Amino acid sequence: MSVSVLSPTRLLGSVSGLLQVAFLLTLVLLLLKAAQLYLRRQWLLKAVREFPSPPSHWLFGHIQEFQKDQELQQFQKWVEKFPCACPRWMWGSKVILVVYDPDYMKVVLGRSDPKNHGSYRFLAPWIGYGLLLLNGQTWFQHRRMLTPAFHYDILKPYVGLMADSVRMMLDKWEELISQDSHLEISEHISLMTLETIMKCAFSQKDSIQTDSGWQRAQQAHHLS
Repeated sequence: MSVSVLSPTRLLGSVSGLLQVAFLLTLVLLLLKAAQLYLRRQWLLKAVREFPSPPSHWLFGHIQEFQKDQELQQFQKWVEKFPCACPRWMWGSKVILVVYDPDYMKVVLGRSDPKNHGSYRFLAPWIGYGLLLLNGQTWFQHRRMLTPAFHYDILKPYVGLMADSVRMMLDKWEELISQDSHLEISEHISLMTLETIMKCAFSQKDSIQTDSGWQRAQQAHHLS
């Protein structure tokens, strides 16, 4: 009886051959992925060519231009230089078209194109699949049911209340800016939104954006 044993040389040769095949396959996959990213970037460049934008890095896009806590200032410069809309490259193959012209926004918001699943899917566990996340025929059915409640004639009496809340928020901003104070707009916008809802839905008379008004609102909440 004889036993066949692979010699160390043949074993190393087999392992080396497998490594070479794996390396070639990896190289081919990397080349295919690079070609895919290149073709996608060319397609995106063609799609947004009508909207001028600052020069972007082929890989990092405009990320290096937006320093921490300076995004708003950078966008203000873009708005002054590039009216209506401007592409913002996040990476070499990802671009976001930033629209800030009212007429452009009216066209965009008036369309019923499918929503970007990647941008909205994180909301589904919180709010479910309602009007904000739906598409297609189901979206049209929900929209048709809600349209009478948001008819222009119904909303007209609330326009003045909304404008008053926004005007008070802007007055607070001007005061804080004149004092060179730090301004975190998200908190102010949330408070303005809450005040608008309380005025329109609950007939709240006083403003809660002032310190005294906010204290009265908290006291009323605790008493209730």
